Formats: sequence, structure tokens, C-alpha cells
Amino acid sequence: MQSCVIRVSMLLKKRSPNLWHRRLGHLSVKGLTTLAKKEVISMGKSVALDSCEHCLFGKQHKVSFSSTKKNHTELLSLVHSDVCGPIEEESLGGSRYFVTFIDDASRKVWAYCLNRKDQVFDRFKSFHAMVERETGKKLKCLRSDNGGEYTSREFSAYCAAYGIRHEKTVPRTPQHNGVAERMNQTIMEKVRCMLSLAKLPKPFWGEAVLTACYLINRSPSVPLNFEVPEKKWSGRDVSYSHLKVFGCKAFAHVSKELRQKLDLKSNPCIFIGYGDEEFKYGCGIPK
Repeated sequence: MQSCVIRVSMLLKKRSPNLWHRRLGHLSVKGLTTLAKKEVISMGKSVALDSCEHCLFGKQHKVSFSSTKKNHTELLSLVHSDVCGPIEEESLGGSRYFVTFIDDASRKVWAYCLNRKDQVFDRFKSFHAMVERETGKKLKCLRSDNGGEYTSREFSAYCAAYGIRHEKTVPRTPQHNGVAERMNQTIMEKVRCMLSLAKLPKPFWGEAVLTACYLINRSPSVPLNFEVPEKKWSGRDVSYSHLKVFGCKAFAHVSKELRQKLDLKSNPCIFIGYGDEEFKYGCGIPK
């Protein structure tokens, strides 16, 4: 019996890097090694990963853009933004696009799913109010491309009213908005990997996008010299103990008020993301 326990323990340690790789949205070996050295995740001595076919399916080589300016050090001194889409299939919520906002100093990313591109302005206003309330700082500069969703009169008037400098890139030069472009590419690579591993249909892309951003914010960032964006943003240590593999089997508790004496206390479902509050999970039932 004792030898059996030892073998199981060794197996769990051996598989641990692969499990963390999946939990963290197919994070690289370098990223896993960094987190292990910081002792925020527990792994065996070896961080070698098994070949992940989902990374092969979902990731591609990226075109390198030369670095433009040095990173800002003050939160909200510069925010990058870009829209991704249209996605070929609607999300579960009916979205075809998503917009991202990235704080240059912390590299924390926020994503909002959109039904239409003209919703970018409303999402930006919500984002603006939230981040200024969280930090007590003022957003100084927004950098985006020259798309119509960023150049409306309402958008320009709003930025002027709040003293936000709006830097717009030259048309047909996406490399000038490289931070946001690369972030959206990274998000989509993670989305493809997670959907492939979970064997979920394309309409789950919206949940995968939000989960990818949640995990990116908790993963070491190269521009930050492998610091973690969420810690850089909040100044607080980040927890990893609650992370689950996207699409894994889950059981949702049925509250006492919604069941009878002989009803089951939980319903089988799948894990599809994290809620706004820590340790809060999103679950769904694929059709």
C-alpha cells in the first residue's frame, strides 16, 4: 500500500508542470519556471513539458516589430487599445468582436466582448471610470489605431473633457500600435489552445477570451522583466491555488431553495472562467 502511495505521489509531481501549463492558459516553460522560482506555484524539480498538440494547433510564429518607446513606470500614464474581429462565429452572448485596454506600466489587460464595433466608446467610458477609481490616478494618454470606432466626435469630445491625450496611429501601420496588436494575438493563441484542449465549439470563444486575460494578468511578463502584471497593478501578491483548467468537468451546487428532498445537490457542468470576485467560478453546459 505504501509503495502504491509513493508511486502516485511521484506521478503527480511528474505531471505537475503539464497541469500548471494548462491551468495558466498554455503558459511557456520560461513563464512556469519564473513562477516556480518565486515559489507561487509548486512543481517537481523538472519543469520539462510534454509535447502539447494544442499549442501546435493554436499558436503560430509572430512577426517581430521593433520596440518603439521605453515602458512607462506610472500606472495609467499610457493605455493601449485595439479591437479584434469580426470573429467568424458569435459568442454565447452574441458578440463578434472584443476590445482590449492594456496599461503600459503594469501590462495588465482588460477585455470586453462586443456585439458591434461602435460599442467601443461605451466600454472605454466604463473602463476609464473603473481604473481611475481603483488607482486614484488619472488616465493621461490613450493609444489606438485610426479606426472609426476611436475617431467619432463623441470619443474625441470625451477625451478632451477629461484631459486624455489620444494618440492615433498612421493608417495601415499596425506596428505603431504594437503592444495592443501583440496582446490581441497572444489572447487569440491562448483561446485556440484552450478551446482545442477542452474540445469546445467556437461559440465559447468569449469565455475563453476573458479567461485568457485573467491568466495573462497572472503570468510573468517579458516587458516587465518577468514580473506579474496583476501584482504590478495592485501591489498585492497573486494567488494561484484556485486556478482550474479551462473546460474541465465541474459540479455546480444547487441551493436548498431550488431542490426537493430527493433532488441531487449538484449539477454536472464545465468550468468556463473566473468571476469578478476572487475564487468565483463560471460554469456552463455545452449543447
